[in-house]
Amino acid sequence: MFAQHKFPRFALVLILLISLCAGLVGIQVPVRAAPNFVPSTNIVISQVYGGGGNAGATYTNDFVELFNLSTTDTVSLNGWSIQYATAMGITWQTTPLTNVSLAPGQYYLVQLASGGAVGSTLPIPDVIGTTNMSATVGKVALVNSTTALSGACPVSGSIIDLIGYGGTANCNETANATAPSATNADIRNSNGCIDTDNNASDFTAGTPNPRNTSSPVNICPPPTPTPTFTFTPTETLTPSLTPTITNTPIFSLTPSLTPAPGQIIISEVAWAGTRASPDDEWIELYNTRPFPIDLTGWRLVNSSGSVDILLSSIIPANGFLLFERGSNNTVFNIPVPSNQIYTGALADTNDFLRLRKPDGTIIDTANANSGSWPAGGGSNSASMERYLSGSTASTDNDFGWLTSTSTSSGVDAAGNPIYGTPGNGNVAFTVTATFTPIVTATSTPAGVRSVIINEIAWAGTASGLADDEWIELYNTTNAAINITGWRITASDGTPNITLTGIIPAGGYFLLERGENLTDNTTVSDIPADQIYTGNALSNSGEALTLYDASNKVIDTANGNGGAWPRGSASTYGTMERILGTADSDSAWITNTGVKRNGLNANGGIILGTPKQSNTVGPTPTPTRPATITSTATFPIDPRPIINEILPRPGFDWNQDGEVNVYDEFIEIKNLSPIDITLNGWRLDKGAGSTPFSLPNITLKPNERIVFYSSETNLLLSDGGETIRLLNASSKIYDAYTYTVAKEADKSICRLPDGNVYGGWFDDCLPTPNLSNTREGSVPTSPDGNESVVCNLPDTIPADFFFAECGGYGANIWNPLYWDTLFKMFIQNNTTKWESFIE
Repeated sequence: MFAQHKFPRFALVLILLISLCAGLVGIQVPVRAAPNFVPSTNIVISQVYGGGGNAGATYTNDFVELFNLSTTDTVSLNGWSIQYATAMGITWQTTPLTNVSLAPGQYYLVQLASGGAVGSTLPIPDVIGTTNMSATVGKVALVNSTTALSGACPVSGSIIDLIGYGGTANCNETANATAPSATNADIRNSNGCIDTDNNASDFTAGTPNPRNTSSPVNICPPPTPTPTFTFTPTETLTPSLTPTITNTPIFSLTPSLTPAPGQIIISEVAWAGTRASPDDEWIELYNTRPFPIDLTGWRLVNSSGSVDILLSSIIPANGFLLFERGSNNTVFNIPVPSNQIYTGALADTNDFLRLRKPDGTIIDTANANSGSWPAGGGSNSASMERYLSGSTASTDNDFGWLTSTSTSSGVDAAGNPIYGTPGNGNVAFTVTATFTPIVTATSTPAGVRSVIINEIAWAGTASGLADDEWIELYNTTNAAINITGWRITASDGTPNITLTGIIPAGGYFLLERGENLTDNTTVSDIPADQIYTGNALSNSGEALTLYDASNKVIDTANGNGGAWPRGSASTYGTMERILGTADSDSAWITNTGVKRNGLNANGGIILGTPKQSNTVGPTPTPTRPATITSTATFPIDPRPIINEILPRPGFDWNQDGEVNVYDEFIEIKNLSPIDITLNGWRLDKGAGSTPFSLPNITLKPNERIVFYSSETNLLLSDGGETIRLLNASSKIYDAYTYTVAKEADKSICRLPDGNVYGGWFDDCLPTPNLSNTREGSVPTSPDGNESVVCNLPDTIPADFFFAECGGYGANIWNPLYWDTLFKMFIQNNTTKWESFIE
């Protein structure tokens, strides 16, 4: 029997010897392990350039560019890093990233080392590192931690994205990208939007084009779904990060209030009716996908529920559904008949629409902030029309809609033309220039604040250059806007600037005042988009108004006509807009040089940000006014804050098996960019109350922690209470006074989450350790664990409260008592009712 195995053993030994000898004589077989990636559905490496400063280099420094290709998610880079290794290297050099959140379509620039003095200076980087990369071959990884990777081709769940470039790099996604050079960078295709996890096909070598967080955003088109494709995962990835605080959420939320446009969008709303009747409202849906979708069971509902349409149709591929109020006579002579008749009216203000799937998922909204309708109405009862570009719809905000100015073939019940496009395509994102022997530019229809007056250097740029004024416009939408024929006019008639040009999506338009139309020296290192002449702005204040070509007011700056609310005649700091705010005295800040850009005519620094994003300002106050008011105003510097308060619980939030006052909670959030230790900080209910000393725990940036009454013994009154947060020196860092808590499980929270500039709401869904929201529903307790909670407020007299909610009276609120036990008692009692005295 042994003889039978002699040859196989001999063969095995021979194979091992041959393999060993092959290694000794230098025969190498490259092995490229597949890294274990966190799927890069959001942040990707969009550009790599390692030739900085080399002979013939385009730029003096190496750089790596990141890009957020998501269309919906803002992603924090806090704690992340860029890491580099040589082609065959096993040691990775780390560059930590800054604590910044990257919005959809936004870029991030990492400046690295230089190989010499050759080339141009990079745009202002978002972070600077010292890594010296190879110009032609190497490996770059984006990692969600700052711990250095290890090995030639690391297998790590912390890797978000990776590129291997050049022929000999031994780690990549599928295949190496083409080798760059001193004059070429490896650039992700479609401006960063393509990610197939194949470096060779995702990247193309080309002229370096470094972009930073101030560059125009580039919203990627949504991916086209393939309905027949079924994906079967072969590996389950487990996140490697564990929060330092174990105070974890106990439930998950329903989708957020403002979802991104999805497969089906609300494309047009005739909330003002038609010229025949203001009651003849109609609503249009559009299918952005190239295949039909069954909408049976979906609902289209307004804020009050007066409009509640249960859908029962299939919407055609790239087709429309039309809903008419009252009858099928609202709209005549259109490409598609009414698909459904509904009842109930939309309000003329402070109303919105939501489109939901049968499971409650919000697919789209119209006027989600529930303020005034952003467009539509007027003497023509025009519709509110969504900007569309093929399968891409503008975001639902005040800038994503326009008032329809064109008539279609449709007519109303009285035979009047309808100002809208029922059953037809909407106004597109794209700008079409019309060229005739005399060039005629066509202005783009625009909504209010689709373009804003973003920055004003009303004081000039320096001493002796007080007349070197400039004005910056900003396109708030994700579509290019043609502003030819628009004008900016001051209240006294000068300046009166007729505009010419196109502002790219998310881009800037710089107007410089010159002595003549060729004087382009006001901002000497940045070319003006347009030069104007005329009288200078008054330093005592002027009102500026931006009109479109039809004389519609698009925006104002200092519209009340008083003194300039911000800006400085002594430092020459500009007046900068807080992005997203309507014009008011509180909508502006003075540039102090924290963030600046550009040089004046003398080569000096400008305290302003021409053609770049403004200094970060506060979050705007929500449109809907809160019903509760704060008792004091406190410093608004980055700090820990009181973020949410629940004074009247109706669910077992602290998961102790009972529903009672100990489920009340206070949530604290760290808004600072650094770790904060809470040792010595206190919560109390006002002067003279017994405080709760916070534990010696460290909150990381944007981290939150919840304190339940079972721990703090701060029992919160249903009738109103003042909550204060004090530091170790007894300085009040935050305080809030809420009024009557009318309902159980309605928390008082800041919106948007962490907003320190007002924005308290008293109808929030309790979300301990989760982002604040007004959407969703309170979770239900597991079967058999439902606790009885007294539905009376804790503000009633103590004797009455005990009689109803304590002792023998507790069962008065228990459905089991009435539905089962008491029913049995009645059925078994054949005599007259008996009286009991307890």
